[in-house]
Amino acid sequence: MPSTLLNGSPLPPSLQLTLLVAVVGFFSLATVWRITTTEAFLLVNDRVFRDHQYGMHVGTPPNNDTLPPPSTIPRLIHQSWKTADAIPSQFDPWMQSWRTFNPTWDYMFWDDADNLQLFQTYFPEYYPMATQLSKISLADMARYAMLYHYGGVYADADFECLQSFDDLIDRDLFLSFEPLVHSVLLEGATQPVLCNAILASRPKHPFWLHVLQQIKHRFETNPDRDPVSLTGPRIVNAAVATVDVVKMNISLLPEEYFYPEIAYWNLGNLQSHCGMPEALDATKRACSWLQKYPKGRRTAKTHAVHHWQHTWGMGDRATSYVSLNEIFPRDDVWRPTF
Repeated sequence: MPSTLLNGSPLPPSLQLTLLVAVVGFFSLATVWRITTTEAFLLVNDRVFRDHQYGMHVGTPPNNDTLPPPSTIPRLIHQSWKTADAIPSQFDPWMQSWRTFNPTWDYMFWDDADNLQLFQTYFPEYYPMATQLSKISLADMARYAMLYHYGGVYADADFECLQSFDDLIDRDLFLSFEPLVHSVLLEGATQPVLCNAILASRPKHPFWLHVLQQIKHRFETNPDRDPVSLTGPRIVNAAVATVDVVKMNISLLPEEYFYPEIAYWNLGNLQSHCGMPEALDATKRACSWLQKYPKGRRTAKTHAVHHWQHTWGMGDRATSYVSLNEIFPRDDVWRPTF
């Protein structure tokens, strides 16, 4: 520390003492800040380690286990498939699109074993039921549980992202309607119905516990194990119908956000419902849309598109497969650990 002024005159003893105290105080404060922030980082990353060979995080991204739940949707993308070792090749560009358009977001991949372990670790009251479910029903149920525990955006692996989701996160929870064509011509509805292929929320949103309880009640009282009704979109629609969406801050987004296209492999079946003179008004509206937009209708609000691979119902028809490491060879990807 300098003990003279610029003109060479010695500093007064009182000024030297003041400077000494200031320098010591600065470095003490810096040390405390570094220790405090390091401890905070370790606090929320206590179960995380990094595999440098593959750029893969094994663990979970910083979450809300020890912190209050955020009031907005975290920048965390969840996707799931049976295994990380054999993912249908056609999913590759669609899964990559989520990192391309959301480069500052974390990405977390789940397989069937992870889905079951999620319930054993964090939702033990549902674990016995989870062990008895089909894999597709377990995957359905796990998405509600992971969003309750971690928050973020869940999207099926056959969803392609088209633009950043940053403008959608200032919400508590959002769901979206699937195409009117599907709702009317396949489900027999008169209005669009909600789909569960893409979902998002802040952590700890109570709606997901309500959905899980609805599933448990149906499982225990109804022998029907159809996944669409037991754990899929029909149970989500039923759960929404029994809550106040305004009080629960649930946003219901129109189909143009995520479902601008239909399941083209089912086009013949859809068209077979059209052209009947006695058709209901809803059927006429759906058929009119189908005729007007044969290739779908994307707008400036379209953030993603569902490619309706329907692997759970039609089987896995892929002829080639890739691993998760091949899809994201240079990107950090989170895997859960328990």
